[in-house]
Amino acid sequence: MNRFIPDQQLESELRYELKLVCDPHRLPQARSWIRLHPAGFVVAYPPRRVNSVYLDTLHMSSLHENRAGVSVRQKLRMRWYGDDVTEVQPLLELKQKRNMLGRKKQFPLPCKLDLTLSWVEILKVVRANAGPEWQVLLQTVDQPTLLNHYQREYYTTPDGAIRTTLDYAQVAYDQRLSPRPNLRIRLPIADRVV
Repeated sequence: MNRFIPDQQLESELRYELKLVCDPHRLPQARSWIRLHPAGFVVAYPPRRVNSVYLDTLHMSSLHENRAGVSVRQKLRMRWYGDDVTEVQPLLELKQKRNMLGRKKQFPLPCKLDLTLSWVEILKVVRANAGPEWQVLLQTVDQPTLLNHYQREYYTTPDGAIRTTLDYAQVAYDQRLSPRPNLRIRLPIADRVV
């Protein structure tokens, strides 16, 4: 995939991202810590389900770079919100990281995707409706590799300077060997709050 390329317009969108993990029985304690924090966190959005399909190379380059802790990396995904997993209108998202700094670029697809179709048909629709810059990015990936979803709660400081989220009830499905979206056979992932 292309590397983190400075973009003057997006430099202001760089943000620090830290992830902390805890066991699910600590979720109420994590909520209390956020709500009682001196920074005065408030609920930014109603809780919702986050769904993603990650796109990668046949060699799983994005995944391996992430696991290896490569300092400059990016990943391409489709993301949508809510409980629907058959007809969705996702955003294409490119998430880029450089050390602890990250940013997201988004492109809302102007059409709905039918997730009962094959991946070949779905990706054909995505490529046909993506903007030119996104079509170039889509040529760098070969396949959907993972579909996941989880519940997310959103919090922010009153001035919007610091945001935090709680992600839980995570579910993941391997897509690499499935000609159609696999929503039946779950991956055995640890139950964690991020």
